[in-house]
Amino acid sequence: MIARYARTLQHLRPWQVVGRLLAPLQRRLAARRVPAPPPSLRATPFASGAVPHHDPWNARDAIREGRFCFLNENVLLGRPVDWAAEEQALLWRFTLHYFHYLHLLGPTEQVALCRDWAAANPVGRGVGWHPYPTSLRIANWCRAGLTASDLLESLYQQAAYLSRTVETHVYGNHLLENARALVLAGSYLQRQGEAAQWRAQGLSIYRAELDEQIPPDGFHFERSPLYHALMLEGLLDVVHALPDTHPDQARLRSAARDMTAALGGVVHPDGTLALFNDTTHDLAPPPAALRRYAHSVLGEEPPARLSFPDAGYYVLNADDLWMMIDGGAAGPEYLMAHAHADIFSYELSLFGRRFVVDSGVYQYPAGPMRRYVRGTAAHNTVEIDGRDQIECWDAFRVARRDAPRDVVWRDTEAGAVFEGRFEGYRQRLGTEVSHRRRVAVDTTERRMCVEDEVVGTGTHRAESRVHLHPDVQVSQDGRDVLLSRDGHQCRMRVAAGEVRRAQGWYCPRFGVRHRICVLVVATAGGLPLRCRYEFRY
Repeated sequence: MIARYARTLQHLRPWQVVGRLLAPLQRRLAARRVPAPPPSLRATPFASGAVPHHDPWNARDAIREGRFCFLNENVLLGRPVDWAAEEQALLWRFTLHYFHYLHLLGPTEQVALCRDWAAANPVGRGVGWHPYPTSLRIANWCRAGLTASDLLESLYQQAAYLSRTVETHVYGNHLLENARALVLAGSYLQRQGEAAQWRAQGLSIYRAELDEQIPPDGFHFERSPLYHALMLEGLLDVVHALPDTHPDQARLRSAARDMTAALGGVVHPDGTLALFNDTTHDLAPPPAALRRYAHSVLGEEPPARLSFPDAGYYVLNADDLWMMIDGGAAGPEYLMAHAHADIFSYELSLFGRRFVVDSGVYQYPAGPMRRYVRGTAAHNTVEIDGRDQIECWDAFRVARRDAPRDVVWRDTEAGAVFEGRFEGYRQRLGTEVSHRRRVAVDTTERRMCVEDEVVGTGTHRAESRVHLHPDVQVSQDGRDVLLSRDGHQCRMRVAAGEVRRAQGWYCPRFGVRHRICVLVVATAGGLPLRCRYEFRY
């Protein structure tokens, strides 16, 4: 365990370690230093627009009874609400304090529930004051247009607390959520007390972070379509809240356009996100709603981008085939919290329906399902000798890791070709082992060919997996496998390796899992080893 910690810590920035140790003290001190709100606070509600309010779990009547549902787990908290909800997992408790459900209530009900929260959650006490849920709650209270004087005072205290507890040691999406909240609160309570400072602080974070977190290809650097969507929503909120003449608008709008274009590329024909790297459905507004919001805020909806060389994702969308493949590093070197061991994995939709799927994410707490969904065996790539490509452990940690090499994506007249090489198994196995993958799509001949080669020294076992959507029916005749869904058929032919069926899990939503069929194309012996299969559709 000590060695694993050492292998993990060597990739982190010093402030990530020191800041995490100091964060509890910082929050205690911040709670004591929150200033009193200025008298007679006034709000400046934002202009109406296509803001994508989103809560897929709750209903007005249930909330009025004190019943809340998050992550597909329904819990009665009563009225007044038991905001501590101590028996629930941390993410469930966080989500309770986000207030994503506020838009479901009428104005009087909104005020009553927010007052309930303020009375039960003194400054700095309880999980609701963690900077992350504080950030999202601030955004949702501002979006709701709350104007009651006591709630504005609470909002002021929340923003003042957040400004003193910004998650500079966490980086990534947490830091951008902090920044959004500070800009929104500063704009909502403009020029009153510290409000101007908050806005300036939030915009300073965006100026410092955008170039790193949003590279030229427009895809958020944590490489999760889910968090990309969430960061885009936040950025659009900021653009929406600022005057058109603000000097930061040009850079913010440019980033928002790039992110909108990137979002359009990672959406399956069914309208939902690809499930790479801790992506799950329901946690972010639907892509279509986000694109409408972008059009409302930016005055345009940029065309979808399909190639992301910075992120290492590549998409082919042609006729009856949609395919996305992961040819990038697992994540930023110092921030792999949402990384999976899925190098060269892909997702495939045919005839507008998902056929080959990523396993998704079942939950965040460490445990068997968390280990499973992050592991190589849960993805459509090659596992060698039963080992993961990278060393994912605990809930969000990665120790040993490596990035793909010699990645090439070529558009062809008939489709596209992907090639890449992965050397990470050398440090995982202690021998000279390299995995090479080639994926070629020919839409004219309506086929997709996947070729895997394992080269090096020694004797090994290679298993190339194909995870099938739970609605796909499977009929196997030796190396020929017929895949059917909703009256559409695809034939998989294994040319190298032996194919067998196994069971896997498909987790498109938190707390939801489906048993699925996994086709395992396997071979063993002295290197080189080859697995090759082809889809004809």
